[in-house]
Amino acid sequence: MTLALLHTLHENPSLAFHRVGEGLKVIPAVPPEARPVLAHFKAALLQALKDGEEVEARALLSPWRALPLLAHALGVEASLVLTIYAREGEDPRRYLVPPENLTAYSAWASKNSPPPWRLHLFPTTGGWAVDVRRGWEVALEARMGGTALLLLYPEEGLREYLQAAGKGLVPPEGLSVWRRGETPFTAKGWEEALARLEEVAHAGG
Repeated sequence: MTLALLHTLHENPSLAFHRVGEGLKVIPAVPPEARPVLAHFKAALLQALKDGEEVEARALLSPWRALPLLAHALGVEASLVLTIYAREGEDPRRYLVPPENLTAYSAWASKNSPPPWRLHLFPTTGGWAVDVRRGWEVALEARMGGTALLLLYPEEGLREYLQAAGKGLVPPEGLSVWRRGETPFTAKGWEEALARLEEVAHAGG
C-alpha cells in the first residue's frame, strides 16, 4: 500500500502538511478520494516532518524527503544504515543513523546539499530496504522472504533491474509497480511487471 501513498501525494502536489506537536494539519482540505490513504499513513507523515514544519506533497516526493516518509511507512524500530552516493561512480558514504535523527538530517540535507545520485536505507534489524535514485519516475514494492523492498528509480533503471531480477532472483511473494501519472498495478512476477511497465510506457506515448 506504500505505492498508494506516493500516488496520492503525486496527484495532490499542492497539499501542505503542517506538524504541530503530535498533530498534523493539512491545507487546504483533503480531497475525499485521498482521505483513506492519508489517514492510513498519518503517523508516517507526522514522523517525516519536524515539529512546526510545513511541507507540500510535491516536496515529500524528493529523494531526501521521501526517505524518512517511506521508512516510517514501512516501520522504524531500530537504528538505520544510510548509504549516500553523491555522484554516479563515486565511492559511497555510509552512516549509522538513530531513528530520531533521520527526519531532521533529511530535512537539513534537502536544503543544504546537492541532490544525491542515490540513497539506500535499511534498518539494522532487517525487514525492509529503500533505494531512491535521482530523477526517479517509477516505484516498485516487492516482498521476498519476509523482506520488503521499495525502489524509486528512473524508468530505464527499473526496467534494467526487472530484467536482471527475472534472471537471478527468486520470484517475489508480492509485487506492485507505480509510474507517475498512472494507477499502481500488481504483477505475479518480475517478467510480468516488466511487460506491464513497458505496456504503460507505450500507451503513454
